Amino acid sequence: MELRQLRYFVRIVELGSLSRAAADLCIVQPALSQQVASLESELNVKLLSRSVRGVAATDAGMVLYRHAQSVLRLMDRLKTEVTHAGSDPMGVVSIGMPTSVANMLATPLIAAAQARYPGIRLQIIEGLSGHLRDLVVNGRVEMSLLFDAAEMQGAAVLAAKQVSNLHVTPLLVEELFLLSAGKKRSGKPISLDEASTHRFALPGAANATRQIVNRAFDAAGLPLVVIAELDSLPTIKSVVASGLASSILSASALSGATHHDGVTAHRIAGVKLTRGVSLCTYDIVALSAAATCISELIIEVSTSLVRDSVWIGAEVGASASTTKV
Repeated sequence: MELRQLRYFVRIVELGSLSRAAADLCIVQPALSQQVASLESELNVKLLSRSVRGVAATDAGMVLYRHAQSVLRLMDRLKTEVTHAGSDPMGVVSIGMPTSVANMLATPLIAAAQARYPGIRLQIIEGLSGHLRDLVVNGRVEMSLLFDAAEMQGAAVLAAKQVSNLHVTPLLVEELFLLSAGKKRSGKPISLDEASTHRFALPGAANATRQIVNRAFDAAGLPLVVIAELDSLPTIKSVVASGLASSILSASALSGATHHDGVTAHRIAGVKLTRGVSLCTYDIVALSAAATCISELIIEVSTSLVRDSVWIGAEVGASASTTKV
């Protein structure tokens, strides 16, 4: 098995097409197919399933894909660290962030990284918490900020019947607010009983925040009327601002706007809905020196934002405590 073969295979899985991967890699398709066949012969398993829509990794192929990502990342890191041994940390560090977290953390983190580690370039990828977890496990990013990671990981393990070895460092706990159309950024508190009279636009059922909301309404024996499931923060805010529905999200969801966007946040009286934000890495592969510096900086910057009351509705979590799930 050669590194070249692993690079080829990873690109095929990412693009979902042998022809597109061949063009991207500047190799003729028959030669690329032969490399895949060679891998399948060596491992004695089928790695790709083919259909009219292209190719997709089999279960065995996904195992190879995840490990290949780790191996290739280690090789890239080896070159960087050997070349720059003894110098300041250098290289690209990839981080996954939910949009609401990026609203609060991305700008101050980039500023702090540039001031302290000018040789490190950050690559920040926004997405849904569940998708960002997959990016960590698949080696596409070195770390992700995830909501209620330990609980979400437990559900994922049950569904996938596998352990993904996430290393979880709790950072902070965010309070959830009811968001409605309004002219002011902050509105009067609202009880859960009153909230149950609203119609809601919420993330999909698999979303960690949605599950927290579901449990709160179920525990109170109250109806939760969801008229739309939207896995896009900007779209949820647009629907709320239009008056079509309310939502329940963190205050950080409203951060980053350069002007009032027609959404008002109400504290939920009588019950405190919260979600945890954790820093997660894939425990199988040790972090690079640059990634270790950035992970420590994330803890430092997020803690500072909370303690300086910049991150509204958040409390510092037990960042010194880490758990493996």
